[in-house]
Amino acid sequence: MRYIITALLAAGMNLMAANVQADESRSVNFMIFVKVQPNYEYDPIMFGNFSQFIDKMNGTRLLLLSHSARALSGDVINLQQDVLSDNESGGLDDVGVNCQLSFLYTGEARDTEYQLNGDCQIIGRFNGESTSLKAHIPDTDLPDAARGTDVWMEVYEDAKSGVAFYANVSKR
Repeated sequence: MRYIITALLAAGMNLMAANVQADESRSVNFMIFVKVQPNYEYDPIMFGNFSQFIDKMNGTRLLLLSHSARALSGDVINLQQDVLSDNESGGLDDVGVNCQLSFLYTGEARDTEYQLNGDCQIIGRFNGESTSLKAHIPDTDLPDAARGTDVWMEVYEDAKSGVAFYANVSKR
């Protein structure tokens, strides 16, 4: 009988821990853009939900949109995408994205700070030129859309290729 009660208590504690983790989780939102108009300038801070933000990015093309739900502090988010398509000369073009992002947060419920860092590699043909980009995202503080305003931070920009990364966190 004692073993059954101990097992039930342990199972209940595990369920409570899972509920606490679910409440602490956030969605990490990450987008990659490439310029299609050479004179376009990226803003370091953008406002709006997903569709509003993308709509404001006239002069760019969205390469990747990721919504990693229920991320916890210390999680590594792997993003891979490969698109093979026909090109104008009848051959094939390959666009590949490979990112490993580290998500961390510290602090109390109302005063939590979120950070993202990592590495990405992008290979593709953009604006008529072959591009092979290796990007390092340093520790970057991210805004939390759950605090009332959908804010996006530019976490990386490469002026030569015209590629930029934006991120934020949200509750949903």
